[in-house]
Amino acid sequence: MSDIKSYQRLLAVQAIYENSINQKEIDVPIYEMLSHIIANADFKNKIHGAKLSLTKEIYNGVFTNLKTIDSILKKSLKKNNKVQSFDKLLLSIFRCAIYEIVLKNEISKKIVISEYLLISNHFFGIKEATLLNGVLDNLREI
Repeated sequence: MSDIKSYQRLLAVQAIYENSINQKEIDVPIYEMLSHIIANADFKNKIHGAKLSLTKEIYNGVFTNLKTIDSILKKSLKKNNKVQSFDKLLLSIFRCAIYEIVLKNEISKKIVISEYLLISNHFFGIKEATLLNGVLDNLREI
């Protein structure tokens, strides 16, 4: 990852993941949560001074549209895959990508998928990346 927008996407995924594993974080202001994540990130020098507008937009967009996003994800999965069984980090990646592809819809689907595949490769192996790529490529909108 080298582009500031790529790091902002990674930061949004991490914030959504942190929120999903730490329910008390829901009441923490987004800027405070992001500051904490950045302070502990290996990419803090690359994102220093950024306004983080894309991160905040993705974060807020996911939580504002969570039911819609999860419905799209469920409809896009094969019957043997259950959303509830996904790792919370993988689910965070799915939610951010679906928000950008379906609801934000400002840049090419292929670019968004590529960005989130890079993020998944940062944390997971080929199995999860293959699942992510297949599901995102075949999204079923509601």
